[in-house]
Amino acid sequence: MTLRDLWRSGLLPSEWVPLEDGESDTSVYRQGDLIAKCCGPAGVEELAAERDRVAWLAGTDVPGAAVVDWLESPDGACLLTTAVPGIPGSAVPERSRGAAMVTLGRTIRQLHTLPDCPFERPLAEVIATAEDVVRRGAVNPDFLTDEWRQVPPAELLARVLAERAYVEFVEDLAVCHGDACLPNVFFDPETLEVTGLIDLGRLGVADRYSDLALATIQLHDEWSVDPGPFLTAYGLPDPDQRRLDFFRLLDPLTWG
Repeated sequence: MTLRDLWRSGLLPSEWVPLEDGESDTSVYRQGDLIAKCCGPAGVEELAAERDRVAWLAGTDVPGAAVVDWLESPDGACLLTTAVPGIPGSAVPERSRGAAMVTLGRTIRQLHTLPDCPFERPLAEVIATAEDVVRRGAVNPDFLTDEWRQVPPAELLARVLAERAYVEFVEDLAVCHGDACLPNVFFDPETLEVTGLIDLGRLGVADRYSDLALATIQLHDEWSVDPGPFLTAYGLPDPDQRRLDFFRLLDPLTWG
């Protein structure tokens, strides 16, 4: 379902500009200070879950979007939110990345200290998702490193399962973004303060290392920087490398 379909059915006005699609089966559009994320019937439940998470985060001190409206028809649904100002982390210029790492670390720490989150993302469910993706042969090779592409996905999953008992034993729960990648964090281009977190469909209580693993590998791979300043600002200058490696491998197996 496109935004045009919704507009013709009277749900939305015209003159929306399509944005580049993310990894989910949704279409995203912008008009002024509004963002519209639309899906077909199969995606309504997932988009509604994201709506609830956006609304919850908007009631905290962590910056993000606000829910403006929820539009639903037999053809699908559309989530209207405010647009987060600033630029995505993927667009932060090289000269500003040091300062951005510090504010990113502080913001992720702020998120991880929020109380009373009603959403959960148990490790057992995440692993079950990975098992399903691998079983269906749906692992996206674009999410894998060059080394991992040479390994059968079932073997990658076996590596995850071999570390599961250790990770569960040392589990450290917090409110996590769930997809803490640079495009999902917006910054003020002048002050480098974080202006908001977006794409919250996976937000929930989980092991804090699930966020730290993605953030640090993104800083290394996309910005070509040592993530040390980020980890220091977060308050964890000497992280558990074993847990970082676990979640770095688990995450790309969950996106099929």
